[in-house]
Amino acid sequence: MQDTTCLSVIVPMYNVEKYLSLCLDSLFRTEGIEDTEIILIDDGSSDRTREIADGYAAKHPNITVLHQDNKGPSAARNLGISKACGRYIFFCDSDDEVDPELFKKMIGLTKTASYDMIMWDSDLIYDLKSLASKKNNGYFAHYGLDRTERTYTGKQIIETLIRKSKGFIATVWQGAYRRDYLISNNLFFTEKVIYEDELWVPGVLLKAETVRYIPEKVYLYRIRQGSITNPLEEDKQKNVESLMQVYPALYRFYDEALAGDPLKDLVVGNLTRKYLHMILRYRLYREHGKEIDRKHLWRTSRRFIDKIYVMILCVLTPKG
Repeated sequence: MQDTTCLSVIVPMYNVEKYLSLCLDSLFRTEGIEDTEIILIDDGSSDRTREIADGYAAKHPNITVLHQDNKGPSAARNLGISKACGRYIFFCDSDDEVDPELFKKMIGLTKTASYDMIMWDSDLIYDLKSLASKKNNGYFAHYGLDRTERTYTGKQIIETLIRKSKGFIATVWQGAYRRDYLISNNLFFTEKVIYEDELWVPGVLLKAETVRYIPEKVYLYRIRQGSITNPLEEDKQKNVESLMQVYPALYRFYDEALAGDPLKDLVVGNLTRKYLHMILRYRLYREHGKEIDRKHLWRTSRRFIDKIYVMILCVLTPKG
């Protein structure tokens, strides 16, 4: 499409034949979607994902389908950034959906906006009723921010969410990003890791001078078994290995990015809270106990309950 396209929608796909049509149909129920660029990136699928994507592309001239060997969603998104023509980029997961009426509003905003990022809220849809208790419907809403449209700096977003809500949730699909802003700041995804959002979103927000927050549940995040956040038993080891890369990397990132900034203690404390949750959830102490710096977790814990979790961790960690 032409460089004047207001929005590029990048959709990484891997073995999502069950969900891809639901995702794309929600996009194409949106008035004005024909003016956007949609880039579908097949990440080496072995099911009918490629066939379904090619079928949609044959019907819709604004769809481009790219194919690559299986390299993971980070590599697919990086490819999308390099190929996109839109002023803004929106990363949509291929098993999720958008609210067509609200997404129409976002498309309109990207035609005139100059913000580094446009941020919105998300609602949940459940693949199975048994998963409905996993998260409440406010989990991906930015409660703590004003419930009116407002422009923040990225640092203000992070600080407000940590101080006034349950913490800062790093999810790539809760906004649209000005492409020139991403390129000029070299904001690409770290490849070959799971939980890549956790690494990418903080970097995007900390450098953003203008973030327009729209308190609307534009995105519909699907809770399903077998996803990264609800992995099957055979996939949990991959999550564990990735977590042991991501959280230490985030500590190093914040040490450098927030050196001398009063915000650092707050942000690192929030990171420690999340890290402790993951350590206990996935029992990381069993195989990786020696790699977990318990003294650092103690020093960076800001809440009394987190101190208790560190003490529990010390008891659970195998000796030797």
